[in-house]
Parts: sequence; structure tokens; C-alpha cells
Amino acid sequence: YVSSIKDVIMFRFLTMVYMAFFILACSKDNEKSKENCGVNTVCTQNYVTIGVTIEDTSSVKIVLDSYKVIDITTKEDLTIPYSREEFENYRDTGYYPIFSDAYRVQYQNSKVTISFIGYISDNEVVTEEFIVGADCCHVSLFSGNTKIVLD
Repeated sequence: YVSSIKDVIMFRFLTMVYMAFFILACSKDNEKSKENCGVNTVCTQNYVTIGVTIEDTSSVKIVLDSYKVIDITTKEDLTIPYSREEFENYRDTGYYPIFSDAYRVQYQNSKVTISFIGYISDNEVVTEEFIVGADCCHVSLFSGNTKIVLD
């Protein structure tokens, strides 16, 4: 019984050491890692998606009929492709994805200003700008409010 407690303690210790190593390897302060996205870069396996929620001042979600995401500089449409079922889920949850790891390579080690534009009955009801970018592993939100409240 005593040796199993020692094994558990050792396992926890080693797990913490490995986690600390991986966190430091992916740290935002590690500029060398950001510049050299090579075989030594350690990334998590999760897929990062940045999204927005839209509601009124009473916290009731706003259901959009459509939306688009545009790169302000290039005017490129960055709207993440979705199926009808996925869009119905966005409407049900009130969560609309605006930027994901699908753009990681294109925006690696850079930042871009994007505009989220939401429509109801072909009328523009919301426009919000965000600064997003990516490192070697995932996309990140640098500025912008992901909870949009409309009057």
C-alpha cells in the first residue's frame, strides 16, 4: 500500500513537471518559439474557435438570419463555412464562430482586424471589429468584445 502512494505521488509530480515544460514551450513570452514554428514546437491537440454571442439589453439572445466575417485590410470573406444544421445550432445557441484554427497558417505570427456583420431579414443589425491572429499553434483574440449587446 505504501509503495502505491509513493507511485501516485511520483506520477503527480512527473505530470506537473511535464505540464510545466509544455506550458513554457508554448508561452506567449517565448518569442523564439513564435518565430520558428518548427518540429520542436509543442502544441495542444485542441481546435480553437473564437466566436461571439449576441443579445439584447434583457439578455435575450438575438437570432441572426445570416452573418459574415471580413478581413478589413484585404476585404477577404473569412466566414467559416457551415452547413444548414450547423447554422441552426448557431441560431439555437446564439453563438456565432468568427475565427478558428482553420486560419492558423494564413495568419501565423501576425494580427489582423476582422469585421463581424450580422443580418436579420437582409438588414445589417450588428457590426463589430476584432483583432485576431495566430501563433504556431492556435488562433487568438487580441481585442474585441465577444459578448455583443444590442439596444
